[in-house]
Amino acid sequence: MMVNRLIFEGDDDKHVVMNLLYNHQHNGERLDELFSPKAKGGVDVLINTLNEELKATDLGNLGVILDADTNLANQWARVTRVLSAHGCQNIPSSPGSNGTIVVTKDGKKIGIWVMPDNQRNGALEDFVGSLIAHGDDLWVKAQEDVNNIPASKRRFRPTYLSKAQVHTWLAWQEEPGTRMGETFRKNYLDPNNPQAMTFVSWVRQLLA
Repeated sequence: MMVNRLIFEGDDDKHVVMNLLYNHQHNGERLDELFSPKAKGGVDVLINTLNEELKATDLGNLGVILDADTNLANQWARVTRVLSAHGCQNIPSSPGSNGTIVVTKDGKKIGIWVMPDNQRNGALEDFVGSLIAHGDDLWVKAQEDVNNIPASKRRFRPTYLSKAQVHTWLAWQEEPGTRMGETFRKNYLDPNNPQAMTFVSWVRQLLA
């Protein structure tokens, strides 16, 4: 039996995406039920084991989801180098704004989504932040409050700015401390947000 897979850097990425897909269907079936998810425990592990995933004899189609972090071009090059060595063709020099899908020599679809939106540096938290309702006063305040912490007083690294903002916003919700993966179930985020739908459309293309 062939299995469609989604592979992620870590558990947070997996939980956010799978809970988003829970809210959408493809040909009458819930999207989250059409994929087997796997968290890899870090971007280096994801990339170092990608060739192994591509060679799996039971693989249907594969979605690869990773963070751009501080260098989108570098992350893209690391992933596509593995795909090229595996025989994938027509790999673009940079990711498409709506996600990227290439095809292996045996006809399997391989999708790549670079968080947050394939176009800028960032991570899962930037994707989550883009799904917060426009005009949400607490989101505006969370960003301002975190941004206003003097650099000398910040205990988080600069690359964790969006993480600090999102978790501050989550701390002010009905149930403080809610995990990002539960935000759709608690209606803190809209699964039909335009940015969410761009991601969902990319996932559906993997199945088409």
